[in-house]
Amino acid sequence: LVSRLPLTVRDGLVCAVAQLVFARNTNAVAALFGDLMLLPQDKIADAEYRRDLELALHRAVSRVLRFPSDGISLPSMRFDKLVGEVATLAPAFSFELPPYFLNNARALASLEGLALSADPDFSVLQAVYPYALTTLLRGRAESALLRATLRDLTLDPATGDLDLGRILKLVKQLSALSGRSQVRVVLDVLCTPGGR
Repeated sequence: LVSRLPLTVRDGLVCAVAQLVFARNTNAVAALFGDLMLLPQDKIADAEYRRDLELALHRAVSRVLRFPSDGISLPSMRFDKLVGEVATLAPAFSFELPPYFLNNARALASLEGLALSADPDFSVLQAVYPYALTTLLRGRAESALLRATLRDLTLDPATGDLDLGRILKLVKQLSALSGRSQVRVVLDVLCTPGGR
């Protein structure tokens, strides 16, 4: 059984992972539910509905992710618990769960279980997060969503200026996770056609 994700959903997943893990911004993740095709845009545009979704999502994430204090290491997470939280939120917010979403969620939860039985220290985020950061940094020029998320993660929210601390954190995380030097990470991004 093969599932193909629409490109907008793939971009949405990359942005959601980056917003959640790097910025810890559950409100930004809630805003992506339209791009993830989990909710129609008119529901996301409803201020009261969106506020309720943001609060519920924040509570769910706080139960699933455990962030370390160093600011660089990845949080711990069990994918099966994340799926359980999404399953709890789905009926409360009338999520539209396409078949590919359910198929991929089940497959990832099963694969995580197999990986954990072989390696108790296995982390789905350890595998997914570097891909998300790399995709974000090398992103396709035509993806407004990837560009907007990268801006959101690298600009100072108060001034709109580049935040060198945030950029350095992105480079440090990708370097630590990929095993490449920070210089190599920067050069890879700059030398990629879509890199920025």
